[in-house]
Amino acid sequence: MAVRQAINTPTYLRLREQIRDDIVAGVWALGSHITLAELGAHYQVSNIPVREALLQLQGEGVIEMRMNRGAVIPSVDAKFIDDTYHLRGALQSMLARLACLRASDAQLKALEQLSRAYEDAASAGDVAASVAANREFHHHLDSLADNAQALEVLQARSSLVDAFRRVHGYGPGRQDKVIAQHRKIVKAIVKRDADAASAAVLAHADSARQDLLELLKTSA
Repeated sequence: MAVRQAINTPTYLRLREQIRDDIVAGVWALGSHITLAELGAHYQVSNIPVREALLQLQGEGVIEMRMNRGAVIPSVDAKFIDDTYHLRGALQSMLARLACLRASDAQLKALEQLSRAYEDAASAGDVAASVAANREFHHHLDSLADNAQALEVLQARSSLVDAFRRVHGYGPGRQDKVIAQHRKIVKAIVKRDADAASAAVLAHADSARQDLLELLKTSA
């Protein structure tokens, strides 16, 4: 998920975003151990911004620091999925209500385009592209409410789940459901129907939670 940052953004913050994105992309696998030296060499920066970036990511729950040993990227378990999606559903349903009030026509048109981009990726059978397109769709959808703090929480918590999704894919028929659910969400927000948008987003989050839990069982 490409997030534009100011050119003067501190190195550790840019590195934090890059590490998050790279976890989703599989550069750093779930459950793996990474050292400061390894990260510094990979990103060609000193240990100081690496440590600061890791501390930020630890605060978000994306990594677990190890004393003098770098960090571990947690594995995803059932409790993590449950907790993440209950939080995600609550926050995103609230943001969907605000989006109905605050989104511009241009932003809504972009949301429709991102929905179609997911459909194209799903039709091509490309899981990695589908995960990326879904992240873009939801990031844009959540940003319509203009609530930076909520967006930050959602972005952090979704990274590990998206990494899991990229590896394990989607359950049978799941992507068809995602397409239908995205369309329902977009339609409600375009109509400025806050109740329908909130309900559609909450149902979508719970549906994703159930699919991920089933995938977790089959991957065990």
